[in-house]
Amino acid sequence: MAQSCAGLPNMRFLDLQLVDRLNDLLGLADIHLLPRRAGAADLVMPSKLTGMLASGRAILATANPETQLAYVLEGCGLVVPPESPELVAEGLRRLADDAPLRERLGTAGRVYAEEHLGQEQVLARFLERLCLACEMGEAPSKLDQR
Repeated sequence: MAQSCAGLPNMRFLDLQLVDRLNDLLGLADIHLLPRRAGAADLVMPSKLTGMLASGRAILATANPETQLAYVLEGCGLVVPPESPELVAEGLRRLADDAPLRERLGTAGRVYAEEHLGQEQVLARFLERLCLACEMGEAPSKLDQR
């Protein structure tokens, strides 16, 4: 990838960085790009999403509308269908040209991260679902996203 970006003034590749720098580096971005292959967005939530949301920066992701990723980014990011480079480019141009939109999406992402992705919130939701599963006599994997 570095070779294909050679000569582009706004691209810079860094060596592997210490994890302690991750939050600072995420905060440097104007726009986070989260590309996903078709079908992959249904399997797991990308681990990098939490840091992107917490950074307070706009996110452009590729995902099908019915996925959990698209649901999470509703109101705090732009989502385009996977494997559609024209729509990714259009989304990037839209975000690059609209600072208030970037600010609004980034702020909403930060709020989402604070309200839903903090350690206390995740553990409380886990315990709630575990108790519900025990009361219902169901395996936790059978519970919906209540």
